[in-house]
Amino acid sequence: MSSALPRPSRQLRVSHPHINMQDNEGPDTVDEISDRYIRTQDGEGLDVVDQLPVFRPAPWIPPVNAKHHSDRSVPHFKLEDTEAPKEPANQPPPSFAQSEFETIIRRQRINTPHGLKVVPAPSRFPHLDNDWEFSGWGNISYSEIANDELQRAERRLSKSEDLMGQFRASSISGNGVVGSVFYAFPAVAAASSIFSPLALLIACLILTIYRPIFLELGGAIRLNGANYVYLLQCSGKLLAAIGAAATLLDAVATSVVSAATAGAYLKGEISALPIQEWAIGLCLLAGIALVALISLRESSALTLSITVIHMTVMTILMVASIVAWARTGMDVMRDNWQLRPTTSSGIARSIFNGVCIGFLGVTGFECTPAYIESIKPTSYGPTLRNLLVMALFLNAPLMLLVYALLPSETILSGANVLSVLAEVAIGRPLRLLVVVDCVLVLAGGVFAGVVTGCRLVESLAHEHVLPAVFLNPLPITGTAYVTVGSFLTLAIVVYASSSFSLVTVSTMFSATFLFTMLLDPVWHILLVAQIFSESFTSSVHHVNLDGLGGHYHDISGPGRKYCHEPANPGLIARIILWLSSQTALSKRQIDRRVIQWIRRLRRKPIVVWVKEDHVNHLIQAMLYIQRNEVAARVLFVHAYADATQSVPSELEANIRILDEAFPSITLDLVFVKGVFGPVLVEAMSEKLGIPKYHMFMSCPGPDHPWQLGEYQGVRVIDF
Repeated sequence: MSSALPRPSRQLRVSHPHINMQDNEGPDTVDEISDRYIRTQDGEGLDVVDQLPVFRPAPWIPPVNAKHHSDRSVPHFKLEDTEAPKEPANQPPPSFAQSEFETIIRRQRINTPHGLKVVPAPSRFPHLDNDWEFSGWGNISYSEIANDELQRAERRLSKSEDLMGQFRASSISGNGVVGSVFYAFPAVAAASSIFSPLALLIACLILTIYRPIFLELGGAIRLNGANYVYLLQCSGKLLAAIGAAATLLDAVATSVVSAATAGAYLKGEISALPIQEWAIGLCLLAGIALVALISLRESSALTLSITVIHMTVMTILMVASIVAWARTGMDVMRDNWQLRPTTSSGIARSIFNGVCIGFLGVTGFECTPAYIESIKPTSYGPTLRNLLVMALFLNAPLMLLVYALLPSETILSGANVLSVLAEVAIGRPLRLLVVVDCVLVLAGGVFAGVVTGCRLVESLAHEHVLPAVFLNPLPITGTAYVTVGSFLTLAIVVYASSSFSLVTVSTMFSATFLFTMLLDPVWHILLVAQIFSESFTSSVHHVNLDGLGGHYHDISGPGRKYCHEPANPGLIARIILWLSSQTALSKRQIDRRVIQWIRRLRRKPIVVWVKEDHVNHLIQAMLYIQRNEVAARVLFVHAYADATQSVPSELEANIRILDEAFPSITLDLVFVKGVFGPVLVEAMSEKLGIPKYHMFMSCPGPDHPWQLGEYQGVRVIDF
């Protein structure tokens, strides 16, 4: 008796052209028919088949020297060594036990090399041919990356001379955080009165909750774009577009509020100025937009200077106020204390309202992830720490000194509180210095909004949500000038639509800021909830892929199930085509122009890195691309270490089946020799001419040696 062959763990539907095995209950399964046919059992209860020739697919090994492989023959099969005797030519049909171990091959349709995968169904648009909706057949190729190409890719990845350290990175968004003392104090005082220092302290301490959240999200997804990128990884483009809209409005509101506050502060100090405060704000917006046309690193030198000047002036003001407080005594503080709420509920309500308003004063903290790619990886954590320290150092102590030296009537009168405090502490010279410092630091707040908005728009352009014209650079600095100009235009429109009212713009800013800050913890909670039972490794200094990247496939589904329709240009174009077919617009050949637009959008291919040949995973990847992308060609790329490594046996066959299953997309399979990692991805991006923004990969496992951020743009999708 030959060696025992174990029964496969899954049930197999067995069919043969000469035997009908169906009854009233449908096709029989192997488990259902095995007792009706000859079998033997060994001592362990396993089925054994005597002298059974077993056919198994031989693993495909790519040719070592071949540059192109397009053989569409069925996979080769080898006969395992058995002692089965040869059967006569007119052999009877195989038994059910033999059929259980036979492989049935389905050949792909016969196709022409340059033909379209056109299906016989009519077009969805009766007045148009349906050829434009279909693509050609894919092929299979072999690519090899030379050592010099890998070395160039490694040098491109290791370039860090243009990255900012912690102090320059802190200064960009830090000016928005520390500049809030000029416009948040009167509002907080109106809500909390003498309890305002405590309310501001609690509001700043809330940032300690956000810091680890930002660290983990930034460590796993090291890409510009902030909430848009995070939501894009967790869901489809629809929810990501909502996050992008909120982030863009927050950036615009930050710039407009900072510019309007600077104009109001300057006009309040120098009432004889022949220019209105709204005009000052517009001039400030235009001036900062010109500064933003310089590269970010050079601009950060200016913002760092502003931050140093501001912190120096505020330190002088605090020291002078402490000296004046010691000289005047506690009389003013005692008078202000008498005006406090007397009931416990009134005290709690005033503190709560003050915390809510004071939290709006730390705007700028949410801007940091928008330019994370320009920050050194080791400096992102210290950057967030510096912002937290600056907020704690200024807000609560300064508010305490305000109530120690100024009566409540002066604080609530709407006057420039800090300039009045400076005059009480030392005199007119310090007051003028504080006014100049106010204009400078609020200009830095405008710049923080510009950087956030421009980096977000660039990310949208990379993802084809916006036209590629937004990426056109200046010849000298390389800055995307169209993005800066568009942001300036949007800021002016928002400011003008509010009738140049600081109150109206501040209201819009409050809503967008809170919504933006809400997005990060909500999606972080969803991530943690999905991997609650898995290993979750993270640190405030280093973020491991075990926490977010290592099990990222677990969280893609919950976010995406609320996003059934993608917010991509292809959907918009098809809606226009449908409207054209239902109206008289078809007579104006608008549909032809829309088709040309769709064809231009579909020219850029998509790359999907695959490791295994599981057909269900490949289908999920194609469905994601079909929902969220506009592409006529998808390249599945598989990396193998050397020629002796076996490639997944069913990968080629499954790609061919999917190539037929998706007639509107051409599916190519590329085998590349190398170890999958950031260097190989960078080299293939250069070789194929496809940016990494158009490359997808499944979630790396917990033993993956690289973090997701090191791939610099490759998107993780659920398949």
